[in-house]
Parts: sequence; structure tokens; C-alpha cells
Amino acid sequence: MSGRGLRPLRFLVVLACLALVPAACGSPDPALSQPAAAAAQPAAKILFAQKGDIYEWDGSSIHQLTKLGDASYPRWSSDGSQFVFVRSGDAYSDIWTANADGSALKQLTRDQPTGQIGTLDYVNNAVWALDPVWSRAGDDIAFVSDRGTPQNYVWLIRGVGSNAVRVPGSTVNGDNVEHPDFSPDGKQLVFAQRVQSQTNSLDRWTQIWKVDLTTGQLSPVVKTDSGSFDPAWSPDGKWIAYVGRTGTADDLWVIPAQGSGQAVKLTSTGNVVSPTWAPDGSGIAFLQTDGVTFQASYISFSLDASGAPQVGKVQNLFTAPLIDAVSGLSWAP
Repeated sequence: MSGRGLRPLRFLVVLACLALVPAACGSPDPALSQPAAAAAQPAAKILFAQKGDIYEWDGSSIHQLTKLGDASYPRWSSDGSQFVFVRSGDAYSDIWTANADGSALKQLTRDQPTGQIGTLDYVNNAVWALDPVWSRAGDDIAFVSDRGTPQNYVWLIRGVGSNAVRVPGSTVNGDNVEHPDFSPDGKQLVFAQRVQSQTNSLDRWTQIWKVDLTTGQLSPVVKTDSGSFDPAWSPDGKWIAYVGRTGTADDLWVIPAQGSGQAVKLTSTGNVVSPTWAPDGSGIAFLQTDGVTFQASYISFSLDASGAPQVGKVQNLFTAPLIDAVSGLSWAP
């Protein structure tokens, strides 16, 4: 039944980029690279996707790491020596890994169905694997998939090469899950999950939950009627950054990870997606649009004397013509 399941709307944005021809690999692309302002140059190795391939911004220029034409969703490994990503085919996708320079590709899932493309049997057996993330505490990899079910739930690979198992806590609410992220100790996962209005099934949004991988306990993190998504756990484990919607505006927020305390709004631009923390927790990078393309931006993050979050001015890191905002960003440890 997995091939007949509901697909994340976000995935359609990825597919729009895959047909574009990738540039040559291996060296900086001057047409893509835009230096950040002097005050906005934290030490960084940030992965992102565009035109169906994986790129890295090294703090001053952009380098293409793969030449595949079907790649998306890159995320660094715990030590920055590898990254995990998605490759997409006809009505299916798989999880792969590569070395930090894009070499030594390794396939972790095998979701391509047998049979003739476009037939009912092919569609019924097609499986999507999306949104992979590598645990900062080791070799575990989480991702979402509709394997064996109409919905996308969280699956877990306990070490590269192991068989994937479904995380039961992600199925409790019964609807599609997206964008999981590990706690720093690897013992919990946070994710966004869809809900729908009790009066109108077409009125849907996402809320944020976390699950304890040892006990299976599921706990709400952000429950609103307007949407919250793209959660990212802070390196010290104390905060979860996410994108919260107010009306039609999407901004960056943080909330205490332990489950008590108020959410704090960090930006007011109204066009934010895909936050990722600096490895030392000193700031958050994210994507925002100018109405034409997406650019990677950054704010510093710290706590005042009372323990309340405070941030610096939003600063530009880099721009590129066709950044895949759905795939997001990943900042190397």
C-alpha cells in the first residue's frame, strides 16, 4: 500500500529541481558564490541542495560535491566525515551516504519497485524515503518513509548497514511525519506531524512532537492551530528551534526542549524555513526568500542574565540561484 500513500507536499518542490543540468564538480563556482558580510562569517561548512545535487558553502565559496541530478536532503554525519542524502527515481526514493567530498557513494535503502513503470503493481509497491538525519551521538540515521503504510512515519537505522525499523511513537497520531532531528545524546527524536481540522478535512497544518527512543513515550513540543515545522535540536540539548506560522508569515522561534516554558520568536521577516544550529550553539542558519530565490542567513544566539534567548541582527551568509529550500541546510560539526 505504500505506493498509494499521501506524499509530502514539500517533496514536489524537490522534483521540480531534478531535471535541471548540474554544473561541473570539484571546484568553486564563481557564479554561485557570494561572500558574506564581514560580520556574518562564522566558521562554517554548510550543506544544501540545488539542481538535483549537493553543494557545500565553506565560509567563503560554494563547491559542488555530487554530480547526480537526483539528490536532495543532505545532512552531515556526527563527525563531519560523511553525509546522508536522498536520491529520487520514478515514484520512489532511497537513502544514500557519501564521504564529505562526495565520493564513496553507498545505498542504504532499496525502494525501487519491480515491474513496469506506471503500472498499478509498480505504483502499489513504490516507497518513498525522505528527510534523513544523522545522529550527533553516533551512527544512527533517522528518516521518514511510507514503507508498508499509506502515511510517512519515522524509521531508524541503528548503524550504517543495519536494517531500518519503524519508530512506533511516530505512528501514534496517525498522520504524516516530516523533518525528524535527533537530540544531541541520540536518545530522542523531534519531528513535525500533520493534523487536520475536526470540521474541515482540507484544513491541515503541522505540529511538533518528540519521542523517547528508549521508552517510546511521545510528548508534544509545539501545538498550535496555525502551523509549526522544521524542528532543529540545539547542540546543548536545551532548545528546539523551529519555524512557526502566524497568519501567512513564517518566522524562526525557539522553545525549551524539556517541554515547559514559553516559545520565543527570533525573527520578524516572515519568510523563514529550514533552520540549522551552529555546532557550538552560538547561532542559527536558515533560508529565507526575497520572492525570487532563497538565500542562507544567520543570527547569533545567546542567553541573557535571566536565561532568556537573545539574538543578533539577521545577516546574509550566501545566495545561490536555485537553492532547494525543502531540502534545507546542515552545518558540519
